[in-house]
Amino acid sequence: MANLKQIIPLAISSLVSASAGAHFDKGVDRNGGHWDPFGYYHCHQGNCRQAPDRNDFMPASRSRLTNREEDLFYLEEDWPHWIVTGDCQTVRTQILVATSEVPVSYSNPRQCEVRMGKWTDPYTGDVFDRAARLEIDHIIPPVYANASNGYQWDDNKRMQFANDPLNLIAVGRDIHEKKRDRGIGSWRPPEESYHCDYAIAWRDVSLKYDLDLFARDKSRMNSILEECDAPPSEIEGSDKDTDVEIRAGGIPIPL
Repeated sequence: MANLKQIIPLAISSLVSASAGAHFDKGVDRNGGHWDPFGYYHCHQGNCRQAPDRNDFMPASRSRLTNREEDLFYLEEDWPHWIVTGDCQTVRTQILVATSEVPVSYSNPRQCEVRMGKWTDPYTGDVFDRAARLEIDHIIPPVYANASNGYQWDDNKRMQFANDPLNLIAVGRDIHEKKRDRGIGSWRPPEESYHCDYAIAWRDVSLKYDLDLFARDKSRMNSILEECDAPPSEIEGSDKDTDVEIRAGGIPIPL
């Protein structure tokens, strides 16, 4: 089985800047507003609460939205996934191919979507052979990242985060639904043997993207890392480059 930490993130081309006119066609978040292409937040419905502008960088302790209503200012189209990385394969397909314990079969001759394989869900230890029973989970959810300082990122960085295999894992649909968008401080995998790897993933992803974790999650993550005597992060002290690469044909290569 391929290690997700060894899966090279897939090619991501820079997003084309949206025009001012596109702002009027954009959906609204649960709060009733959205950020425009220039980083300013606009309310479009009644009882909408104003959010900080994306480019209004405040001290870290004040640069967040709220972890009590993480999804209030979250708009999925601001965190686009799953992007197509080849002729037709998406990031989801490539994660499934790379992590299957046996050669996969596809649902069509073009090999756009995976149909069968063998995957062990690290969250539960359950084994699956049908890709349709799996979800690709964001270990640190985009909703969570958005409520922290991720809402201040530019379009390209948010897209990279949402499609980075360092932050992606194939799990069963049931456990994916149970986890939802919770942080490590309020949810951990039922499979206790995976707690250390789970905390390491939270550490490495947050370091790579300079994500400012909420206090409860940072505290719990550090406690787990201390308990399991986790090795130092290879990302810490690096240039934390979020750019990604790909080998021809979409074959994963070591980081």
